[in-house]
Formats: sequence, C-alpha cells, structure tokens
Amino acid sequence: MKKVLLISGHPNLKASVGNAKIISEFKKLCPVAQIRLLDEMYPDYRFDVKAEQDALVAADIIIWQFPFYWYSMPGLLKKWLDDVFVHGFAHGSKGKALEGKHLVISFTTGASEDEYQHGKAMNYEVREFYTPFIQTANLCGLKFEEPVFSNSMMYVPGISSDEDRVKVEKRAENHAARLFDLVKKI
Repeated sequence: MKKVLLISGHPNLKASVGNAKIISEFKKLCPVAQIRLLDEMYPDYRFDVKAEQDALVAADIIIWQFPFYWYSMPGLLKKWLDDVFVHGFAHGSKGKALEGKHLVISFTTGASEDEYQHGKAMNYEVREFYTPFIQTANLCGLKFEEPVFSNSMMYVPGISSDEDRVKVEKRAENHAARLFDLVKKI
C-alpha cells in the first residue's frame, strides 16, 4: 500500500463526534497511515514547518480531514496550509516537493444534502465549493482525487439526542470506509 498521511484540521477534535469517529475508524482500517492531529500538536497554531513538510514529502497520498467551515476549511488547517505550502517547497519554479502525490479532501458538513441545492439554505451543491481545493492541487502538482464527504454530521451536546449521536457515528463509520476504499484504489 502507498504511504498515507492524514492531516486532521479540526480545531477541537476532542469536542467532535463525526470527525473524531472518522479518524478513529480510518485508523483501524488503515493502521499504516500516519495521522497528524493539528489541534493537539499545535494548540498555539505555531507549526513545525520542517516536520510538516517532511511528513508530506514521505507520503504518496495526502488526506485533509476537516469539518466544512464557511464553505471551506477551518482556520487551523488554512494557517497550516499557508505556513507549510510555501513558494519554493509546494509551488513555484523550484517548488516541486509535492508533485505527483495524491490529494484527498475528506470533510463533513453540518447541513443536510438537501440544503446544498440551488435555492436552498446553502444555495450551491457541495461540489461547487471544490474550486479552491482543485486549484491548490493544480498549483502544487498534486493529483486531486474525488472528495469524500458526509452531510448531516452535526451533533450538539445538550441539544442533539442520543439517537442523533448514533446516526452521526454511523455516518462517520460509513465515511471512513468510503475513504479507505478510495485510498486502496489509488
């Protein structure tokens, strides 16, 4: 199997149900994957850029796992991207370190699939938000793979029911299985 690197960009994974379950299930399915939990490793958002770049260079498949925040990635993952994917490393005439590697974006949305339709609350289909991710991959010479995402992954303690939690956990298990199936095909 190719070398898999999963970067968790959830800003508070301990408070997560969906993303935490996806990562724990994926770890069971793909025990050889290197998993980097940015919120635990860098609670101050000060990244060890060399260590992060070394992990990326060693990987064949790079997965960004995150909750969809404002139609994009959370601030933690965005700052990681800004700090780590610098000119001369990830892009530019001499920035070829990531060329040919595979990028998978794996994310969750709180809203239902139905809400990601024209004329509904989100007003666009989820796939219409892929453009910045695709261009990031293009700029860096990464092969952009079809994203893996799950809708209706919101669980709010004290508001959501135990039944809601079970549904989110089941969706997360399914998500992890779909993510692993994709990784095996690459």
